[in-house]
Amino acid sequence: MRKSLVVVLGVVVAAAAMAVAASAHDVPFTDKDLESEESMWSLDGQWGDLAEKVSRFEVFKKNARYIHEFNKRKGMSYWLGLNKFADMTSEEFMAKYTGAKVDDTGVSGAGAASEADRGGAAAGSCWAFSAVGAVEGINAIMTGNLLTLSEQQVLDCFGAGDCSGGWPDQAQQYIVKNGITLDRCGKEPYYPAYDATKHPCRTVAGKQPIITVDDVKWVNKSEAALLLKVYQQPISVALDASGWQFYQGGVFTGPCQTPPPLNHAVLNSWGANWAESGYIRMKRDVGTPDGLCGIATHATYPIKKCPCPPKTPTAIASY
Repeated sequence: MRKSLVVVLGVVVAAAAMAVAASAHDVPFTDKDLESEESMWSLDGQWGDLAEKVSRFEVFKKNARYIHEFNKRKGMSYWLGLNKFADMTSEEFMAKYTGAKVDDTGVSGAGAASEADRGGAAAGSCWAFSAVGAVEGINAIMTGNLLTLSEQQVLDCFGAGDCSGGWPDQAQQYIVKNGITLDRCGKEPYYPAYDATKHPCRTVAGKQPIITVDDVKWVNKSEAALLLKVYQQPISVALDASGWQFYQGGVFTGPCQTPPPLNHAVLNSWGANWAESGYIRMKRDVGTPDGLCGIATHATYPIKKCPCPPKTPTAIASY
């Protein structure tokens, strides 16, 4: 089954274009930087240390030239930049940093999702970040308390997902059944911190406070329905993210594959040094029911009926 991308996006993502300054993490470069091997090595060294510099340098050069030529184009609403993916081919990027097993991307209501930087994890477990991000959002809306919940619990305890991929909507169903605890670097009474590895389900019987949700619903497959719901609460959705590797800022307009293969899920687990502090803005009203890159094709959201206080279970069950 094809993988898919799940992300948590702000309402601003679906909004019209707005002026945004280039990210502080962007590395400016000119034609002169691309003229020689020496200048390219110097440019390479500005943005990060590469474990395999010799073998990766050719990939880096190709990507740097592509980014530079793209940014010369007139009339573009977004721009590209060098980042931690700059030494990777597109195939390597998609294999390592995408991982939802279906068409799923997360979308958040304004102010109702925790910070995008959750360690820059490889996104084979991005489905967990999307599912948990949506739960964080609705819990904050209902309780007024924005908590950081445990993606690691979902990765460990939800049997149908692992570091090679998963289903965000099914992960949310796991949370409906079992609840989810807090993520605070492994200090009791919290669940151990995210480490991008699936472990046996770990619990602290009778000690871990649990946040609950009541149900999971689907959004009708249209941009209009998605836009209406995203103004109310966070949504988990899916789309084709093959064009996101070097995105740096602005309103993304594609390209996307047709039909979109739907390939990545993040809260953003790529870290706050990607794009606009970890987030991307996407054009809406593109004239197709699926939305840009298929964003409206597979969207779910958790339901929380009351601002119920955390409960203390005897254990967190595997599912």
